Amino acid sequence: MIAKLSGFFLLASLGSALAQAQADPVLLTVSGEISRYTDPARKLYQFRESELQALPQRTTVTATTWTLRSAFSGPLMRDILEKVGARGARVKFRALNDYAYTLDAAELRQYPVILAHSQNGKKMDIANRGPLWLMYPLEDMPPNLRGPLLDAKLVWQVDRIEIQ
Repeated sequence: MIAKLSGFFLLASLGSALAQAQADPVLLTVSGEISRYTDPARKLYQFRESELQALPQRTTVTATTWTLRSAFSGPLMRDILEKVGARGARVKFRALNDYAYTLDAAELRQYPVILAHSQNGKKMDIANRGPLWLMYPLEDMPPNLRGPLLDAKLVWQVDRIEIQ
């Protein structure tokens, strides 16, 4: 009887942990040249949705090649880099489809680049370039930096970042 009760409580506890993970999923994994970890054994910092939303939020209103003028909201990349203790000079963004783009960390600190999780107040999902979309304040960028090269930096469906 005690063994059955122990098994029941173990299953209930696992079920509770699974429900919590589904309610607050890991949206972003950061690896590489970082000094802070949520998973020290694997040297990773994994951001749950609630942790990304707990960072100071910024809204950038801009139009992209793929969207009408919209309000994109999320934390500044400079705050994410600070949170993980990023030490590298380059930041490689990877998307769910394995598209990757590498940027200078200095650029992410210089401009108010966000990792958007919502568009016009609506949480972005995978079908709509989410859950995370690297977004620049396109209309405020210097004219010489605008165009196809800047568009290539707008990585959507971001789920991994490697600090190099």
